[in-house]
Amino acid sequence: MPAYQYMQRMAGQLLHEGIGATGEVLVLGAGGGLELEAFATRSPGWNFMGVDPAGEMLKAARERVASVGASNRVQWHQGYIFDAPRGPFDAATCLLTLHFVPDDGEKERTLAEIRQRLKPGSPFVLVDCCIDLAAPDAARELARYRNFALESGAEPEQVDSTCVRLTTVLKMVSASREEELIAAAGYSDIELFYAGLSWRGWRATA
Repeated sequence: MPAYQYMQRMAGQLLHEGIGATGEVLVLGAGGGLELEAFATRSPGWNFMGVDPAGEMLKAARERVASVGASNRVQWHQGYIFDAPRGPFDAATCLLTLHFVPDDGEKERTLAEIRQRLKPGSPFVLVDCCIDLAAPDAARELARYRNFALESGAEPEQVDSTCVRLTTVLKMVSASREEELIAAAGYSDIELFYAGLSWRGWRATA
């Protein structure tokens, strides 16, 4: 993913712009803990609710959060957004997660469930891989994804495996469709803040 760490920094900056030095932040797709580590390190006055269905990924996240001394600021929910604590939260993120959800009503429902857990006026940051596999330019977008990974030093076998997952596991939609879903879920002030090849990031208001 192009400029991954800078994307995290921008996401944290946009949340801070909305909530300041203290707040309760809902993190959907918290497994692995990379964004929790970045946010907790940047903003020591924030507390977090990390949501993810994968136990092994949450274990890795706990270890990463502990490594930066932020364990006491994170609560965990192993499950989905639909049964996550109601909050209300001051901000929320969904980074590299919504593209696992099918666009059969579940994407919009997921976004709406996040919004329902936010205080009015709260910032929401979404980052997703946006390739419409049915579009005429899909092959070109996939090739760009592959070539960037190879030129970034990724192992060819890993790149091959990831590209297979893109077409068989991920439920991606176009960037324009993603914006439609954000609006349909009830958010306003939708603005693009990040674009890197097929990746897009938006900041919106609940």
